Amino acid sequence: MLGPAADKAPPVDVAAHLGVATSVLWLALALALLFFIVRPELWRRLWFQRVDPRPAGLLRIVFGGVVLWTIVDLLPLARFLFTDEGLWLPKMARRNYGGEFRLIWDPEHGVEHWYDWLLALWYRFSLFHIRADPPFVFTVYAATIAALTLMIAGVKTRVTTIVSWFLVNSIYIYSPIFYSGGDTVVRVFLFLGMLSNWGEAYSLDSWWRRKRAVLAGAPQIPPLRPIAAWPLRLMMLQLTIIYCATGALKSGHTWMDGTALFFALNLDHFYRHPAQIYLVTFLQSIWALPIATWITRFWELAFPVALIGAAVRAHERERSDGSWPHAPAWRRALSYLCLVGLVGIAAYLTALTAIYFYDPANGPWRLTPAQVAVLGSTLTLAVPTLALAAYLALRRWRPRAHRIALDWLLGKRLWLGVGVIMHLSIDALMNVGTFVQVMLAVYIAWLSGSELDATWRFLMSKPMPPEQRPRHPRRWQTVLLAPVDRLRHRVPRLPYLIHHNPEPESVRRAALLRIWDLADRVRFTADTTIAPRELCVAPPSGGLRRGAEAGRALVPALPGFWWMYPWCLLPGLSTLCGWLVARSFR
Repeated sequence: MLGPAADKAPPVDVAAHLGVATSVLWLALALALLFFIVRPELWRRLWFQRVDPRPAGLLRIVFGGVVLWTIVDLLPLARFLFTDEGLWLPKMARRNYGGEFRLIWDPEHGVEHWYDWLLALWYRFSLFHIRADPPFVFTVYAATIAALTLMIAGVKTRVTTIVSWFLVNSIYIYSPIFYSGGDTVVRVFLFLGMLSNWGEAYSLDSWWRRKRAVLAGAPQIPPLRPIAAWPLRLMMLQLTIIYCATGALKSGHTWMDGTALFFALNLDHFYRHPAQIYLVTFLQSIWALPIATWITRFWELAFPVALIGAAVRAHERERSDGSWPHAPAWRRALSYLCLVGLVGIAAYLTALTAIYFYDPANGPWRLTPAQVAVLGSTLTLAVPTLALAAYLALRRWRPRAHRIALDWLLGKRLWLGVGVIMHLSIDALMNVGTFVQVMLAVYIAWLSGSELDATWRFLMSKPMPPEQRPRHPRRWQTVLLAPVDRLRHRVPRLPYLIHHNPEPESVRRAALLRIWDLADRVRFTADTTIAPRELCVAPPSGGLRRGAEAGRALVPALPGFWWMYPWCLLPGLSTLCGWLVARSFR
């Protein structure tokens, strides 16, 4: 009887081309460096630009909330997974998963040099590799939850982000036995968040800084300080690598014949409910799942187009307003030659990959490896060339089609939109922990400040009355498109009117509300009947609210206080929440 080793395919011997492939890769790196040497303005534009801090601030809140959710979700299993009363003793976990740390630290003598602790941070180090008794583990766990909460709120954001990364990483590194793909994304993006200055917006740090300036007599509300773009660029690049690598690894029979999702949704340790097997079988029989399988793989493989699209859209936007950095013709020509060389190298590596790894018995076409090598290298050369030619032709002769290509084929609404649909479908049909929420949270790194403004305005608006919407020529179109029209045609909600005393101190305190007003829902009026330093609110529903009632009335209008809304529905806590809101502006 043959064992597993006998069934395993022999490794592919790439020795014949290993040296030349390595040399070609070094040449590719040299061409990439030469490109940025001759175009240093693009390097500065890519990494050293300063950008609106609001997307990073929102990312901190949403992503941090998902990380906190993930850590709390592991709490019932913490004794089993992380303490010495569960799966591992610290000595066993350190030996199996501690990496070099097990060589530089001894339980009896500690470390030899003080700087060995710095080396431990470089290696696979976890606090639980030193001790893992339940009181210590749960103390670290409580500290992790506290640090994440402070990071989400934006209190000493830089420090609490570093502490959160260290503690979360310490929990994960102890043992990878419970890992999923989402857990790796948590660790990577929390590290990138530690490098970013994502506490400059939507944080208590920013609020306190601007509040002090206004109350000290600043003539206007201090603007948000721009932050470095390179950590956000790295997040975008990291997400692109995740998707493209995942798509490249989906190379088995089931991804070719369209049965991969069918089998995944029928796994008993993933499906939400056993009865969904009948639904999945039906979707497979009507070709819904095969089509979704192929779309998923193609979308992941082609996700770098989203990154290219972001660069092209930025180029077009800054080219139209005259801010795109100019370079002499000789430098542009040399940089184009570098790009041509990189495409040529990619074509050569594609041919080598086909020669060594293409299996005619398993491939979709009955072609020899040599034929596939020629086809692959030809497509690698032709597709970018034809795409560039088509894009330039559209920009010159078909402006409307060019705009559609920018907004859709190269736009975030397509590439991120497909991702949202894919992940929500996974969450509806598969039990994969917080993987979906983690992946969707990092999409925020792709957004701009203007897109966030549009989002807040949409959330604060209401559907236009049916009689005021544009009419469709057919009644059935009106009925069928009614849900879409409710989303497309919106009008602002009625504003909240703030009454304040006209003396300067009261004006400054009223102006603090503008920092929290993200969708222009607040208006102001001077009222001599209002006591100094007091704020009174006239909500759209009518009446004049004072004190805690005024604070409670502002909760729906100020997104920073939306988290209080569920508590405001409870009789006793409603007054407390209102008092906290009102107290924030005193």
